[in-house]
Amino acid sequence: MVNDEFIKSCAQKYGTPFYLFDYDALLSRVQKIKEMLPSNSRLCYAMKANPFLLDALKEDTDLLFEVCSPGELSVCEAVKVNPEQIVFSGVVKTKQDIERAYNLGVGTITLESFLHATFLEQVVKASANPHPQGIIVRLTNGCQFGMNEECVRKSIALLKDLPGIKIQGIHFFTGTQKKMKKVAEEVAFIQDFCTELQKEFNINFERIEYGPGLAFDYFSPEDYAQNFSDLEEFSAMIKDSPFFWVVESGRYVASSCGTYVSSVMDLKQNAEVPALFIDGGINHVNYYGQIMGMKKPPIHLVKTNSSQSIQGISTSNGYTIYGSLCTTADIITKEYPFESQPGVGDLLSFANIGAYSVTEGIYLFLSHPLPKILSCQNGTEKLLRDSVESWPLNTNGDAE
Repeated sequence: MVNDEFIKSCAQKYGTPFYLFDYDALLSRVQKIKEMLPSNSRLCYAMKANPFLLDALKEDTDLLFEVCSPGELSVCEAVKVNPEQIVFSGVVKTKQDIERAYNLGVGTITLESFLHATFLEQVVKASANPHPQGIIVRLTNGCQFGMNEECVRKSIALLKDLPGIKIQGIHFFTGTQKKMKKVAEEVAFIQDFCTELQKEFNINFERIEYGPGLAFDYFSPEDYAQNFSDLEEFSAMIKDSPFFWVVESGRYVASSCGTYVSSVMDLKQNAEVPALFIDGGINHVNYYGQIMGMKKPPIHLVKTNSSQSIQGISTSNGYTIYGSLCTTADIITKEYPFESQPGVGDLLSFANIGAYSVTEGIYLFLSHPLPKILSCQNGTEKLLRDSVESWPLNTNGDAE
């Protein structure tokens, strides 16, 4: 259980800053989501949200894993994710990337363009032993992802009679943190489009791969991890559908299982609102949309025995929390109220940080070390990755 004593113990043992991913909370949330989804659906975890969760999720044979780059495919190989559970996506795929995924035996390859379709055709025709391969064709909504309706049709026509190729259906995703009215419109649209394609090409789609972009309120004053109202509404939309739905989600799955812990390094009264500095910053803390300074994420002050109070600090207006980067943009949040006065050496625990922060931060800026990454399960912590110095990546190869 992640409480103050557990956080202090980890900080004492490993130092700060660090991410802490609660695998028990993750698995509980995944199970709840699966229970709420209807029987004609399957959950797919978009691993770009947090690849460090794969080790906890890979044993779940009911899950699929969306992989969006050759590097993510390598992560899956390293942690031994079953290839049949992989959906290999990504807007920029080379012929070699598709050939690698095909030879690896991934369950599904997503085609983002007609060029991808031609690459796949070439790979299959050149294979000495063509094997069954599922594909889904991605439809665009006008953004850079997927292809227009004409190219979707061209791709299906090109591949539908290719040996071993099974066109499983259509992939559709338009964004995240969406309102349910928008989701309902998209559900109706994609079902109609798939019905039209089945009649036109005399094929049966096994599934619709859809990312509903269910919203997660990072800044809720309550425990938003227990709010499943949008999921309940979405499940009702698809439960009577004639199609099977693969529900693709990353942020909605991962957000609530993560905590980021950083130490209070300094306090000073430079303005009406005092400044509190931590040993992390916006290079590590990246909530949705990078709107730090404008919102108040859930932050918990963990008092330590080494806490050192600073005199002359006015606490009436809260604290502006700054990171350790030399840029005026490095503001975590403004006028943050704490129930007790923080001191140097205390810890700040940031909740709802299980998605994206661990990979989206500007880690090379100022050559700070990458933070440690820990997991906890059944009350025991595990070091997943030690702190990594970034300065060698900012140095030319001839430097000594």
